[in-house]
Amino acid sequence: MGGWMPPGRDALLRTEVLHESARTRVTRLIFAGRSAIRKEPLGPDAQRRIEHELTMLERLRALPGIAQLLDAPTYPGSIVLEDSGASLAALAKPLAVDELVGLALQLARVVAGMHRRGVMHQDISPTNIVISHDGMPCLVDFALASPLAEIRPEFTHHTEIVGTLAYLAPEQTGRTGRPVDERADLYAFGATLYELATGQPPFGSGDTLRLTHDHLARVPLPPAAANPAIPESLSAIIMHLLEKEPDNRYQTADGVAHDLERLQDTLARPAAAGIHIGEHDFPLRLLPPSRLAGREDEAAELETAFAEMLVAQQETLAR
Repeated sequence: MGGWMPPGRDALLRTEVLHESARTRVTRLIFAGRSAIRKEPLGPDAQRRIEHELTMLERLRALPGIAQLLDAPTYPGSIVLEDSGASLAALAKPLAVDELVGLALQLARVVAGMHRRGVMHQDISPTNIVISHDGMPCLVDFALASPLAEIRPEFTHHTEIVGTLAYLAPEQTGRTGRPVDERADLYAFGATLYELATGQPPFGSGDTLRLTHDHLARVPLPPAAANPAIPESLSAIIMHLLEKEPDNRYQTADGVAHDLERLQDTLARPAAAGIHIGEHDFPLRLLPPSRLAGREDEAAELETAFAEMLVAQQETLAR
């Protein structure tokens, strides 16, 4: 955990409530010369939720770009974190291309480090990314985070979907029957970049059922079409992150970072070689395919037999 120790509880100058709902209260604690964030889960399952988030944060201890726990001050029933800065959601959008590419590359490296520690965030969005005082992005809010490979496919009612729906991967809606893995974080990362590039998430925000349908069935307008200032190569990277099928998406944040590095070089030196999307994108571990394959012949035989049965039935009825 972080080693900062304030001069004592009496040094607390004031508090600011940043967010409050039926489930969570987030407060900024302002001390002499330093501030911290206190996150207080509320409700009957508050203790379970705080233990879960603490476990996830412990896995990510000392990892750059991740909100870090503090040893002190201590508040029972709360998590106390470094005050990382202002939320990305508060930035004016769209961002300038150079700023966007630099921020995207930093975030890709943060997500890659998190995944290597065996954690997926499950709620990446502009609200859960803050810009630290040194200009670096930092991921916050690990309440929904999970160890990799612990999520199982199941149907989820639209009122029970967890995460921020405007940025949610299709498989996280519970409508695809497919498992959720780190590639869902990459979709959410793509949706976040889409907003930074165009000013809006891929399908806007608002109605839950419409957003769920759009994530499952609609292809968003490419960022370069929505904002002509966006280079085609950056637009292609974002659209590759937003593929519906996890198998067709980027497989790793490292692969995204590689392409963004090449894009940064191209922007700085127009004569540099072009980008081949996903050329250095290799899975960190063996993942099951998002669609089953290899039974085409058997399926064709069944369809033929079914069609023949219908023809025979119709002939029998015609006699």
